[in-house]
Parts: sequence; structure tokens; C-alpha cells
Amino acid sequence: MTRTLKLHDLAPSPNSIKIRLALGYKKIPYERIPVPAGSDRADLVRLSGQPLTPVIEHGDTVLFDSGAILRYLEANFLDTPRLYSERRDEMKKIEEWEHWAGHEPAKSVSSVFGQLRAPQPSAEVLVKARAMLHTAAERIEDTLATSDTLIPGRMTAADIIIASCVSLSLITEKQLQAMPFLSFFVEHFRLEGHPRTRDWVGRLMAYDRPL
Repeated sequence: MTRTLKLHDLAPSPNSIKIRLALGYKKIPYERIPVPAGSDRADLVRLSGQPLTPVIEHGDTVLFDSGAILRYLEANFLDTPRLYSERRDEMKKIEEWEHWAGHEPAKSVSSVFGQLRAPQPSAEVLVKARAMLHTAAERIEDTLATSDTLIPGRMTAADIIIASCVSLSLITEKQLQAMPFLSFFVEHFRLEGHPRTRDWVGRLMAYDRPL
């Protein structure tokens, strides 16, 4: 397949960030097609049969679900840096981090997005989400004490999956200018301390395409 890969994404979504980081790390050229927030997503449904982002088009292939897309990129761009591993023990560790991400960082981010859309945000839910974030950051911080990445030796899908969630607790001024609504995350989801985690997220986010 020689056609340029197309990515339909929602800029602040962790799942969309995840795929942009993977594409950036692997240096895979792509055309980015932003999905407007609040749109009916009818075009996305016609393309993929469902309304969620991200979605990729690659030749005749249309694929949704960020986990499936990561694995597709790994299997179909074999001459690019690896995100997974040929070693069973390392693959198990990557998948363990992936599973954990869905129960800790991703869950906390989802809670904040829910409150962003709520008519009256719940202070209790927001406090709980931030506490969950800091608990997750403690585990990340401890892991990074002995390695620059979650799996020692190199960056993997584990880093990309988790950093895409944690990045929303470290919103930059440039992101705020492009997406003012992210001030809600700055107010309610800011990560304090955890210097190794902050540095790690910064290194990962360098693979994202500028807004």
C-alpha cells in the first residue's frame, strides 16, 4: 500500500493523541483530518460504521479503535521503530501497562471530560479524578526512577498509551490558545510535582504534530 495514511482525530482525545504519538515516533507520513467537537460525525459513521475517534484510512483499509490501530501500524510498517516486542516477557509487560492504563489514567481523564460536559460539574467527582491521577503518577514516577521508559531500554506502546492520558494534566500555553476549553483541565486536573513523570510526558509529546 503506497497511499498516504489518513487519520481522522479529535485533537484533545487521549486515544487520538495516542495514535499521533505512534505515527510521529514511527515517522509515518499522514494526512490529519480533524473531527470538529460537537459535530454529528455522520461522515465518520459512513466511513467506519461508528462515531468514535480515531479512525485511520490506509489504502482500502478503514480501522477504528486506538488499540487496534496501534497494532495495525506495528504489523504493516515493519521498517519503522517497534512499539511492541518479539519477546514474550516484554510483550506481557507492555500489555500489563496497557490494561492498567484503562483502569487508572484513562478512567481519571474520562471522569474530567464527563464533568466538562456536565451542566453542573461535581466537585466530588473532580477531586476523586485528580486523586486517581496522582496515584497513577506515583507508580509512573517510581518506575521512571530506574529507567527513562516504562519498559527498560526503549520506548514502547506502554509509554505512548499512558503518556497520552497523563498529558492532559500538563496542558501547555500553546494548547490553551488553540483549545481554550482545556482551561477546565488546568483548573481541575493539574499534576503537581512528579518531575520524572513530567519530563517523560514532555519527551513523548514531542512526537505529536503541532496544533
